[in-house]
Amino acid sequence: ILMTGLDPDRMQAMYMGGASSLEGSLGGKAVERATGIADIYPNSASDSYLFTPCGFSLNGLQGDGYYTIHVTPEPHCSYASFETTVSSDCAIDLNSAAGVKKLVEQVTTVFGPRSVTVTVFRAREDAVAVLAGSELSVEVDGVDKNSVLAKTALMSAVTSDDNVPPAFAQVAGYKTVDRVLYEFDHYWLRYAYYVKAA
Repeated sequence: ILMTGLDPDRMQAMYMGGASSLEGSLGGKAVERATGIADIYPNSASDSYLFTPCGFSLNGLQGDGYYTIHVTPEPHCSYASFETTVSSDCAIDLNSAAGVKKLVEQVTTVFGPRSVTVTVFRAREDAVAVLAGSELSVEVDGVDKNSVLAKTALMSAVTSDDNVPPAFAQVAGYKTVDRVLYEFDHYWLRYAYYVKAA
């Protein structure tokens, strides 16, 4: 989730003296609590940092997934990014349109951006199965091609529609400007661009 034009009032917490007067991880934890970031994945372990004079960064772990947030709050160039592989927590299931919608709405509530870009990448099931097959052996013209090159070629030949990311639902308070589904040999990419509703 990439965001620009962040709400200046909400971004005050990302300045030294906003949510905290302490630079570093203590200030970062104060920002997490004050902004609602801590509520996105409340059962996670996170390491956050409040910078001088402003800015915020967070890396978090939950189960076998991670999430990361980076914020530049200055009004003339405000930007925030949120990336995650945590796929199910607090009823956020990134395998469903409702789960993606819930996550995007939680994140946009924290930052109040004017524009939002959302991307969801997903490996194709058949590509994952081919790569996971450690005993895969391919013979071409009598030569054993049990190599990464042969596995890559096999994956390129696959045309299954399995594991397509869910279509994005409308995000509260935003107008959908663009939606695209890209199909690549080894993965899917679903993209959407939103702007704040007038």
